[in-house]
Amino acid sequence: MTVDGTAPSRPALRRFMLVAVWLPVALVALAVVVQLLLLPQVPATIAVHWDASGEADRFAPAWTQPIATVVFGLGVPVLIALTSLPGLRRGDHGPTYRLMGATAAAVSAMVSVALTWTLAMQAGLDSSADAPAVWPALVASLAAAAAVGVAAWFLQPREEWADAATPPARPLALSSHEQALWMRTTSIARGAAIAIFAGVLLIAVSAAVAGVTGGDPLLVWLLVGTAVLLLALAATTLAFHVRVDDSGLHVESVLGIPRFHVPLADIESAARVDVDPMGEFGGWGLRLSTGRRFGVVLRAGAAIEVLRRSGKRFVVTVDDAATGAALLEALVNRAAARP
Repeated sequence: MTVDGTAPSRPALRRFMLVAVWLPVALVALAVVVQLLLLPQVPATIAVHWDASGEADRFAPAWTQPIATVVFGLGVPVLIALTSLPGLRRGDHGPTYRLMGATAAAVSAMVSVALTWTLAMQAGLDSSADAPAVWPALVASLAAAAAVGVAAWFLQPREEWADAATPPARPLALSSHEQALWMRTTSIARGAAIAIFAGVLLIAVSAAVAGVTGGDPLLVWLLVGTAVLLLALAATTLAFHVRVDDSGLHVESVLGIPRFHVPLADIESAARVDVDPMGEFGGWGLRLSTGRRFGVVLRAGAAIEVLRRSGKRFVVTVDDAATGAALLEALVNRAAARP
């Protein structure tokens, strides 16, 4: 069963596999076959990078082009599939999965066309230094990515995540002067943490390789900065302390920042809900969703959802969410009953 009580969506899973896995495999296989046929016709060293004016400025052995096509043309789709398939197999659904499938197909098409075109345009040249401008290949690869991505989007079934109204939690029995405190620590799911740090490691390795091989200094520093920023974001969002007391709901990173506080006076109601990170929020971490929802979404499953008096909703995934929501609802009711 899915988190909203419906049967698992097998058509969505099959179509996702088609566009995110099998289509990229077919595109990359076709591109590699064409490139292998072209290898005898191109210089032993080919142009693999062009500057802002469209002129070749970096070169590599021709045999590396099919390898790069496989690594980048299949690597990104495989990563997308690995992060999306567990949820789809559980029966989760939503437009995020559809977008991920379309993105996987689009990236594969872009890489396949770009690397095959840039290799083909060097066929018959005596030297890779004579390689023509890259603009036609760039335009063709972007056009292919757009066309394949749109087609992949429409090949998948439309499955929207319904923002169903959730009834408030049943409040705990609480006397007028009784003090109560509920605390838990919640951390990101292991799979999501591995994916985040794998991404950071990949960018860091890319920066190191670019620096060692004499890459553009601007590119090296951009990669380093991106890796540091992602590492900082990951470190501050891996785990949070969640607390419910007389002042409201507190959610604070174990490192101190970021922190969120929903005052008791600002709470209309509190409920225990089930959350699907990909289907409802498009992933893990600090996320926005439809229905004016903002969430600290670290894992699938139980969460406290607070409806604010403004109509906005705050969500935090945490163990024993039912108790936390019930205490929060009791505190809200008690505060409203006081003169």
